[in-house]
Amino acid sequence: MKILLKKLHMENFKKTKDQTIDFGHITKISGQNAVGKSTVADAFMWCLFNKNSLGEAKFQVRPLDAFGNPIDHVDIKVVVTLDVDGREFELSKTQKQNWVKKRGTLEATLQGNDNLYEIDGVPKKEKDFKTFVSDIINEDLFQLLTNPQAFVSKKWKEQREELMKMIPGVDNDTVIASNPDVLSELNLALSLHTPEDLQAKAKKALSEYKKKQTEIPARVDEVRKSMTDIDVAELELQRNGLKEQIATVEKSEADMTAQYEAHQKVTDDLMDLKFALSDVERKANERNVTKKNSFIDELAQYENDITSCKRRMEICDQNIRDANGTISAYEKKRAEMHEKWIAEKEKVYSDTLAFDEKETVCPLCGQSYPADKIAQIKAEFEEKKVALKANWEKEHTDALERIVADGNRYKDLISRTQEKIVDLRTNQEKIKVNLQSAETERDRVIKLLKSLPDKVDCSENAEYQKLQEQITLKEEYLSKMNSGAEIRQQLKIKKNGLMDELAIVEKQIASADNSAKEERIEELEAEMREIAQSVADEEKMLYLLEKFMKAKMMILSKMVNEKFGIVNWKLFDKQVNGAVVECCECMVNGVPYSALNTGHRIVAELDIIHALSVMHDVTAPIFVDNAEAVNDYNIPEMEGQLVLLQVTDDKELKVEREDMRND
Repeated sequence: MKILLKKLHMENFKKTKDQTIDFGHITKISGQNAVGKSTVADAFMWCLFNKNSLGEAKFQVRPLDAFGNPIDHVDIKVVVTLDVDGREFELSKTQKQNWVKKRGTLEATLQGNDNLYEIDGVPKKEKDFKTFVSDIINEDLFQLLTNPQAFVSKKWKEQREELMKMIPGVDNDTVIASNPDVLSELNLALSLHTPEDLQAKAKKALSEYKKKQTEIPARVDEVRKSMTDIDVAELELQRNGLKEQIATVEKSEADMTAQYEAHQKVTDDLMDLKFALSDVERKANERNVTKKNSFIDELAQYENDITSCKRRMEICDQNIRDANGTISAYEKKRAEMHEKWIAEKEKVYSDTLAFDEKETVCPLCGQSYPADKIAQIKAEFEEKKVALKANWEKEHTDALERIVADGNRYKDLISRTQEKIVDLRTNQEKIKVNLQSAETERDRVIKLLKSLPDKVDCSENAEYQKLQEQITLKEEYLSKMNSGAEIRQQLKIKKNGLMDELAIVEKQIASADNSAKEERIEELEAEMREIAQSVADEEKMLYLLEKFMKAKMMILSKMVNEKFGIVNWKLFDKQVNGAVVECCECMVNGVPYSALNTGHRIVAELDIIHALSVMHDVTAPIFVDNAEAVNDYNIPEMEGQLVLLQVTDDKELKVEREDMRND
């Protein structure tokens, strides 16, 4: 796929007010710093992916005034004309501010931005626009192909992952074939596991074996130290004597157990009697509590009724006050109607219309009209006076009738409101009767509740008295008995002491037999020889795997670096301890990318883009920033377009281009 940038149009984008740029195979955009060179790349990426040339989604798009404040009420527009494999597309993006005037406010407020999209002049939804662009090329790949610094800015692991995509996988047989004399021993192991798994397995096993190598000698020494020379006959006499003493103590314990069980039986009977006594008290108090709870529930109901009645009385009072206020307002209105009626009644028609003699003279010739014409004009004047008076009298009568009707309406409203007050007072009396009744019943229940005791006295209960007598007798009998608990405790302590002495003697007898310990020493020494062999096997496996990994690394490095022109990639590094680890560092003639000057970095970056373009079979416009660091002769020949952003002394943006290549 070949993507060409034919034209870029910007309106109010950052510092650019209105500019159109036509692009060639190589387009040089130059000028002083801050004249808008990077703006071109930012506008291109913003239109396609809503990001700037560095891949940042948040950046200042709207133009700023002299004080650094965003300029409002202007639309931002970028139009990109692309040629994709010979087919031309025009992609347009316009950003408008969304100003909203909220209800109750005088000024509109900014509620964000709205982005509008077009493809070849046809309006599109944002989702459809993004789908169209992504169908042309993936955004991440587009960044890698258009921004020289995109690849080298990635983390080394991400760079390495991209590089590995450039080459086919290297199988184990290929690696072994590079050094068969050494690596052929790994054939069977590699057919079952990966080199990484084998290495991890060998390292773990080696660590465990070496740990055991350090532990076994200490264990052998410990067994040797435990071998002793002891007189077993004397110890056996001590053991038999301790066993006889333990048997005597156990017989005494059995005798005391019978005495303890008899004492425990009386104790249990006493507890049962006390439980029965508590049950009598509980049942008597349960009846008392039930009756008390009943009175409490009844009292709560009356309290609720009293509260409800008082609330309804307050509502009635408030409604009466409101009604009286309404009557006062209506009476005031009625008085106003009466005064209005008197004022209207006293009005008298005043005839202010006088005949103008000029009406009898012709305004054109200045002569008097004929007598019959003058008589007609005067008659019409008199008819007009009569009509005016009649109209005034009708309006006067209608006004009086309206005032009387309004006065009667207010009179009717006063009467109805007074009737409402009477109803409210009647209802208030009924509520008052209910309130007094509820208060009387509440006082009655309070007296009944106070008459109940907090705890029932069961001293007169026959069953209660009988149980108390039985408890007294049991307690007296129990006080005269001896449970033997103290003697049993002393016997137990003595027995435990004898058992401990017996355990010590038996342990000494067992330790006097050294045959098992000699056998154990032979087992540990045999295990130590086996472990030494296992350590040697695992170390050999690690050595072979290290050789295998180095051989594979050499093959991979060669395959990757064959894809590039001047750039070489350091993909593996040797540590101080000799271990080889993965890495990824760009090199040019043995110099790391980080140590290159700006010009050599740009050349290296373009070499990387060339390799990526070949791999993905895609070319796209490449925006080279700081292009003044390279000369025309050392810029590599590129299949894709080059847009060179150069710093010069020009105070305004300068655009130079070479014609498109016809490949």
